[in-house]
Amino acid sequence: MNGPVKRRYDASSRRAAAEATRERICAAAERLFLRDGYDRTSIRAVAREAGVAEATVYLTFSTKSALLNATILRATGAEEGKPLSAILAAPPPDMLNRLANAHAAAMSRAAPLIALGESATLMDAALRPLRDRAHANLRSAYAAIAQRLADAQLLQPDVTAEDAADTLYAICNETTYLRLTHGGARNPNNYATWLTATLEARLLR
Repeated sequence: MNGPVKRRYDASSRRAAAEATRERICAAAERLFLRDGYDRTSIRAVAREAGVAEATVYLTFSTKSALLNATILRATGAEEGKPLSAILAAPPPDMLNRLANAHAAAMSRAAPLIALGESATLMDAALRPLRDRAHANLRSAYAAIAQRLADAQLLQPDVTAEDAADTLYAICNETTYLRLTHGGARNPNNYATWLTATLEARLLR
């Protein structure tokens, strides 16, 4: 006589369900952070907005600072790391144009959220190491791009790889994007064109 049939554990379904829940929580958190601000957005409110239990949010993100960090990474696409890998794989003469377009696309989704995160570090110390790590990763990415340009001898004679990396870090950020696009000063669709021209004029031969 055969014994009871054991039900196969479906790990892939559980992972997909967990990822869908994570996505729903991040989407809800983004709406509330941008609408109400960091300080006034509670985990309870995020859970209610996402349609999940408060404990589920805490199981997925241990703190509100971790939730904001994950929400920013989701908005920028930095979790996958694809934008940087695509830029570094491009021919060096095309890299600044690729960077400008990737940056413009990311900022169109995430600039207000990143700006909110920067200001929130003043009220939540737990955000500061997350912010510092993000900035360090950004500097490392720009240094890799600058070095590729230097190795290809595309930089102006008086511009070192370090200079180029500093220029990318100073210009390619949410503050520049928001200042140039706020109130229609520059159409967001034209931002990538402006950024490409600016970086090439400053850095390339």
